[in-house]
Amino acid sequence: MGAVLIVRGTKELRDRLRSAPMAGEGDESTTVLGDWFVNALFWKPQVALLVNARTMLPVFVPLAPAATLLDRAPAAIIAVLRAHGMRAELINAEVAAMADVRLGPTNDRQVVGVMNEFAFQCEQFAPRTDEEMLSLSMTMSELILGPLMNRHSTPAAELAAHFGPDADVIEFPSLAEVGRAVLTDPGVVHQLKITLRGVRPPVWRRLVVAGGETLHHLHDVIQAAFGWDDSHLHEFDIDGERYGIPHEDDWTPVRDERRVSIDQIAGADKIRYTYDFGDNWEHDIVVEKALPADKVAIVPDCVDGRRACPPEDCGGPWGYAELVKIVADSDHPEHDDRVEWLDGMGLSKFDPEAFDRRSFSDDLSTQQSVRLGDWFD
Repeated sequence: MGAVLIVRGTKELRDRLRSAPMAGEGDESTTVLGDWFVNALFWKPQVALLVNARTMLPVFVPLAPAATLLDRAPAAIIAVLRAHGMRAELINAEVAAMADVRLGPTNDRQVVGVMNEFAFQCEQFAPRTDEEMLSLSMTMSELILGPLMNRHSTPAAELAAHFGPDADVIEFPSLAEVGRAVLTDPGVVHQLKITLRGVRPPVWRRLVVAGGETLHHLHDVIQAAFGWDDSHLHEFDIDGERYGIPHEDDWTPVRDERRVSIDQIAGADKIRYTYDFGDNWEHDIVVEKALPADKVAIVPDCVDGRRACPPEDCGGPWGYAELVKIVADSDHPEHDDRVEWLDGMGLSKFDPEAFDRRSFSDDLSTQQSVRLGDWFD
């Protein structure tokens, strides 16, 4: 395959672009920034929102005429990169790598969640001209949102760190390089059972993690095992002491989870992990046993579990129960709206009973590749 840009659209948008050239299974963008995701925003006038999967950089472009959207996407992307001060030679390289633009399905719920958050944050602006859309793209690139919250970064900062005016192009690790690793010398391996509080029937995962790894690593593993998008803040509560990513705006201080190992807290009486302080998803963590290294083949790993992770932003345990009830009742007056909402979240085939532990490796790899800060530290 030659130079190609893969634009990954939501189902609703793909249905409007049926004549667009489609990406084949396994196709990857040859651009340095990789794939872009796109969604339609039905404002007046209608707008297409592109979000880069590696930096979360937003680009707004007129949706109409939809038939030419893929043809116009590279120019809109380049205009935003140029406005951010990207060097001319790097822009020229990106242009060359976008010679062929193809449409594919979304494959990362985290990026879809960021698109939804951008749409919510900027719907009051309703840009009409190309200049207004460029201005909005620049304004929104300064937001701290989604997975960037964990390190208090912005899309603009991620772009600058990746290949800004004074940076060299950074070679990204492949998904295979950031996925699960065959165990060599991890010390103690802990088996954990993690159960989502307030959800019936229960949603739980059984994990194995190296004791020498940090709580921050455990956060990544929990996100991947459950299928969360890591688009909200989180916190550990361990015997009444709070652990997270410290920030100068914290009302009360937290211990830095990046400096505390799993071994250090494994003997605690109560370990709880909370994700998304709005929906307030609480996870009870039980350390079931310590395992000898030679009994565990792969670490970290999700070895067992039950039921699907609730969708992001569905209203917590109570809202999720309502969602499941309504979606199961085709006669319910809100049934079609809820099904459409799930489809917009990339969950058109959502099954509350579904669980496949084999998705853990890909989810963890994708999450770690998006977390660019891991490669810049």
